Amino acid sequence: NAAYGCYVWPSALVLSEFLFYNRSRFINKTVLEVGAGTCLPSLTIIKSSKPSHMVVTDIESIVPAMQQCLELNQVSDNVWIGALEWGQFGTPNSIDYLIQHTIQTEWDSSIDYIIGSDTFYDPKEFENLLVLVSYVIHHHNPHCTFYTTYQERSSKRSIQYLLNKWNLQCRLISKDAFGFDELKYTCEQDAESEIKVNAGTLSSVFLLEISKAKQ
Repeated sequence: NAAYGCYVWPSALVLSEFLFYNRSRFINKTVLEVGAGTCLPSLTIIKSSKPSHMVVTDIESIVPAMQQCLELNQVSDNVWIGALEWGQFGTPNSIDYLIQHTIQTEWDSSIDYIIGSDTFYDPKEFENLLVLVSYVIHHHNPHCTFYTTYQERSSKRSIQYLLNKWNLQCRLISKDAFGFDELKYTCEQDAESEIKVNAGTLSSVFLLEISKAKQ
């Protein structure tokens, strides 16, 4: 649904705080955001880390909104914006095409990090996303790491069997590890942030680090 790309979701707030806390990690790196929507995580890295290249992607219908968000924030240098279809190969909107024709051929670079907020929303897309991540790690850069936040909407959902299938491993990162303060976004008297969300919503957001499984 293209409308989903027009909101700043709670997961994006948590991921952006993590990225800013670890901003030195992304200096002079090539970073790919999947499911970017309003691009808050990408903007956080661009403004605080000065990456060598920022690749901002989502489905085709959301690309105009992404372009507008980046233009409003006066961002243009070293940024690639476009559509990326998860789980597809051999098409202009596939990850292998993007890597071969842009990242490797034009930039002589490789994807160092993948980021994404609320990417595990639709269970039908879970495997498509992990296929993309697995391709980058196993066929492009084995040192690439995927940082993603998700909001737990059902305790019955699990990606562990898909991680095993695609030879990936996952680590949960505590929000305390990067000093995340929920009150900044939930307390009406706190003027530090103009974005206010429900406290319970933020409590159900988790941060994952996905990488190549150890042999």
